[in-house]
Amino acid sequence: MIDWRGGAVSLLVAVAACLAGCQDQPDPRFQAPLVSGVITLPMTATQRFEERLSATGFVAALRGGENAGITFSTIAAAGDDGDGAGSADIVLAQLAARSFDPRIMGPGVAPVDALTGSGQTLVLGSGFVSVFDPVSPLGLLQVQGEVLSEITPHGYTRVLGVRDGGERDVAIVGRNDYHQGMFESAIQVGPGIVEGGLLDISPRERKLPTFVRAFVASCSDRWIVGVTQIPMHLIDVGERLLAFFAAEELACDEVVNLSGDREALLAVMSEDRRSIAYFGNPALPRASLLAFAATTP
Repeated sequence: MIDWRGGAVSLLVAVAACLAGCQDQPDPRFQAPLVSGVITLPMTATQRFEERLSATGFVAALRGGENAGITFSTIAAAGDDGDGAGSADIVLAQLAARSFDPRIMGPGVAPVDALTGSGQTLVLGSGFVSVFDPVSPLGLLQVQGEVLSEITPHGYTRVLGVRDGGERDVAIVGRNDYHQGMFESAIQVGPGIVEGGLLDISPRERKLPTFVRAFVASCSDRWIVGVTQIPMHLIDVGERLLAFFAAEELACDEVVNLSGDREALLAVMSEDRRSIAYFGNPALPRASLLAFAATTP
């Protein structure tokens, strides 16, 4: 007669060990490596995205595009702003509101295709998505009036929308304040970083891991979008942005984190449309993108 007791005990020990260890393992998530650089157009079929410019080198690449209507600014994550290695930890693109036409794109659109095929000048995105379905939106996604994904009553607390009127506008509202028909296109985002001109992140957030960030600010006369080139807490992003707004005398009352913590994407087409400066892999499709196209004078 075979004695199974030893095997049963071993199996129980293995199961217990797995339960203890597996609970500590994070859910599998898509996490692209941090890359940045410049694409010379037309892009070749062998184009690869494996290198990374220095923080200041990426800013120089952005400014080298000579885009009318866009001002690129930098903020250090901590300490005095200057010309040191940390002076470009946060990169901002300030877009003159009357010079650009905003839109929300997705799902499944690659940033490079949005820039080269749809005539966009700047695209912003993130990448908090499952490895099993990397382009499914998490929460509300409405594109040109068509609801592609319903709003969720939990999780992301803000809605970023594009209003279609005489002058198209980007607005940020609370999830509970949103109603269908408020925007032509909209995405559910969050957490909120600044609300009503005040910091909207608890200091307890510093106990969470840091990630690279993509964010949008709503201001009186411009749109500001940006990324962090280093992993940061949202509370630190908010504090640095509020200090920047005060120093520059900017009236910016809302800042929101794009839903995504594993990757941030900022890609900008040059004025002559011969090159693209990018942070984050621009060839990977996204669940959604916030895009801006230069308007015809």
